[in-house]
Amino acid sequence: MKILHYIAKDDSMITSYVNMLVGSMGLEADNSIVINESEAKEHLKSTHYDILHIHGCWHHAAYRVLKQAIKRGSRVVLSPYGQLEPWIMDERYWKEKLPKKILFQKDIVENSYAVIIQGKMEEECIRDLGWNTRLEIIRNPVITHSISPSEMAYKTYCVYRKVLDSHTIELMRDQTRQLVRSFIKAGITGDSQWVTDDLYEINDPEQWRYVVIYSHYENIVNIIRRGAHLLNYRIPNMEAHNITCYLPKNYEIAKTIQDTIGLQYASENDRLMATFKQVRKLMLHRQLTISHLCEIDRELREHDVEEDHLCETLREARLYKTACRTMQLLSEWTGFDEGFMPLPPLDDKITKQISKQIYNHLKI
Repeated sequence: MKILHYIAKDDSMITSYVNMLVGSMGLEADNSIVINESEAKEHLKSTHYDILHIHGCWHHAAYRVLKQAIKRGSRVVLSPYGQLEPWIMDERYWKEKLPKKILFQKDIVENSYAVIIQGKMEEECIRDLGWNTRLEIIRNPVITHSISPSEMAYKTYCVYRKVLDSHTIELMRDQTRQLVRSFIKAGITGDSQWVTDDLYEINDPEQWRYVVIYSHYENIVNIIRRGAHLLNYRIPNMEAHNITCYLPKNYEIAKTIQDTIGLQYASENDRLMATFKQVRKLMLHRQLTISHLCEIDRELREHDVEEDHLCETLREARLYKTACRTMQLLSEWTGFDEGFMPLPPLDDKITKQISKQIYNHLKI
């Protein structure tokens, strides 16, 4: 874990805090400290940092550094040090604070994965602003004896870990995402011979961690583990439900299509019609997930359908394009084979939007 600390302004208290934090964290993370914009940008350009930790507020340079960090795939943590409390914001409000708030400060807070505050009062002030709800209280040992430097460092490390355990598909390498697709295909089919993609070794424990967390929160653990076993991969035995991460506001485990539409249908074609009606609803409400696609994949592989009749009925119900887009999504996400497709895949602008929504299902 590589952390870049950016101190927005020369402030002796903030500098003492950051030096104490870095010194107390030890080998838990690889920490670097920069104190000016050009140095920060040079670090971000030459090295990948998992997290940019911005210390302090009301400096436009910090916003420029933040934009550079996000562009290069770093996540942002902010420590405002009480500088967003009302009595600070009221100082030169109309001439200074309001323009800065509009131009960049609100964006910095909103774009931070987490905001580390130092007490309940500061927490209440930032909640009242409504700019970010991911607030973590860690007291400052520079100004209070209620917490030790080592405890402060450990709690800060836990925030960094929580940030990096969130929306993990975004942090996977291309090879890892491709391997996840292969796990899904093998897990659904129950046969490794169906997997024709190139397989890669994952030697980075972090990448395995991302796979475990992703499969847990997307509710496809059994499929992933079965597929990995069939492909002779050993997934680390991690208790993902004990790993904390930031989740979207309205996150909940996706309800299966079967639980929604039921089981009693006169024919498989009728069941598929009901399935695609539910898929359209999920698409319209931006609720279609990878677990739904796995469910549809298994359904199409296990049951024969009357393709001509199904296509005609789908057209009559104005579900034909929905079904074709579903075929494309299955191909991309579960490795579904065209030989099993009852109708041709459709890769249009809407399909790409839905695929992006599936990718960002766990994005905060």
